[in-house]
Amino acid sequence: MASLEEVKKKVQTYWYAEPLNPATNESIARELAKSADVSEAINLDVGDGAQHSVYQLPSYQLVSMLYAGKRQFSFKFKIYRRQGKYGKVAEWKFGEKKKSGI
Repeated sequence: MASLEEVKKKVQTYWYAEPLNPATNESIARELAKSADVSEAINLDVGDGAQHSVYQLPSYQLVSMLYAGKRQFSFKFKIYRRQGKYGKVAEWKFGEKKKSGI
């Protein structure tokens, strides 16, 4: 039987970027066209009752690249992630620590 650690390692994380301005939208689409098979925006329900137009990112590497260029290129976006194929979609904030309950 697989240990809890082995099960956690097998869960795939899906990354999504929601561009919040035309320049960011164009940059994400252009980068995806170079590195992925699909560069179409999809509508994603993130649990707030609204559909968000997002790009599914092929890996965390592209998420990291977006954050790295945020200041230099004035990118504006939100990142969402889903753990597992049917997991809950939640906004993900790069480098922000969770507030402690103390």
